[in-house]
Amino acid sequence: MKPKKEPLKDIMEHIKPPKVDVTEHQNQFRVTLLNTKKSAIVGALFLILPLLFLSGVLLNHYMKIDFGTFTSVYHWVSDLDQQYGDSSFLNWIIRFLLLFGPLIAIGINLLSICHIRFEKPTKELIMSLKLKWVNLLIIGICTLILVVFFSYMLVENSY
Repeated sequence: MKPKKEPLKDIMEHIKPPKVDVTEHQNQFRVTLLNTKKSAIVGALFLILPLLFLSGVLLNHYMKIDFGTFTSVYHWVSDLDQQYGDSSFLNWIIRFLLLFGPLIAIGINLLSICHIRFEKPTKELIMSLKLKWVNLLIIGICTLILVVFFSYMLVENSY
């Protein structure tokens, strides 16, 4: 004789729901190294000079347009470079900001939206990423500027 099966409804009524404690996860997820708003502002400040310089180069050389602020920053940087060359400390600061400003902005913004923790028992590295669109936009723009600068340097130095 076959045992009588309980209907699914009866089985589901007697199942206890799982208990999940999310307080520890919420506390860990909120701990980040930097504030997202402040890092977006600092990243935008490091982004201003390279963005103005790159847009000035594109507008002046490739489109043959003189567009006020954008081309004036390009002319200012090129005039300083032609006038003083490598001997000027200001030229080295400008070069540093043009090349490393976007890298610093990427680093600061990544530190503000990433949270990394290591689970010793399972030997896992757990990384979570906050979707803060302003920080991600700054990271994307900085990456684009770096790609343009380094591809220009590769193409220019290959001939």
